[in-house]
Amino acid sequence: MRLLAGLFAMLFACLGAPALAQQGDKLMPALAFEELRAIVTELDFDLIDEGVDEDGDYYFEVESDTGLLFYLYGASCDDTDPQKDCMGLNAVGSFTLDTDADMHVVMNAISYAFMKVYRSDDELKISRYVIFDGGIMRENVKENVRIFAEIGDAIWSKLTNDDVLAD
Repeated sequence: MRLLAGLFAMLFACLGAPALAQQGDKLMPALAFEELRAIVTELDFDLIDEGVDEDGDYYFEVESDTGLLFYLYGASCDDTDPQKDCMGLNAVGSFTLDTDADMHVVMNAISYAFMKVYRSDDELKISRYVIFDGGIMRENVKENVRIFAEIGDAIWSKLTNDDVLAD
């Protein structure tokens, strides 16, 4: 009986170890920009610039591996240090359109549930806001940034190759 219990314990230890290791990816209650910097690096994206905008929000300017430029802003961050304890993340990209472009036609041609598409003067803007209520897994943040860049590339491709801007 002890032999059976010992074998069972060894089997559990061998098979259970990967499951326990996976639990090491716990919910993060907030996101610090140092963690976001590591995520950007893991995605093989380039950190072009960082700083604080006119509203006091800390940001990264990022270039994806395909050349798409976009910004990552911390949201609802600690007032004493905007680089730490952000309770959300906002990814924003923009495309400057020909002034003759019919913005309504363009916006109707580009619809993604994953992100907001809107107009700002002669620019088409895209944004994705991720709220960390109750915490968020690091991998989830990484996937949101990756998918944002991927959809941004798809939008650019659609704007330049699919004649969306043509009458």
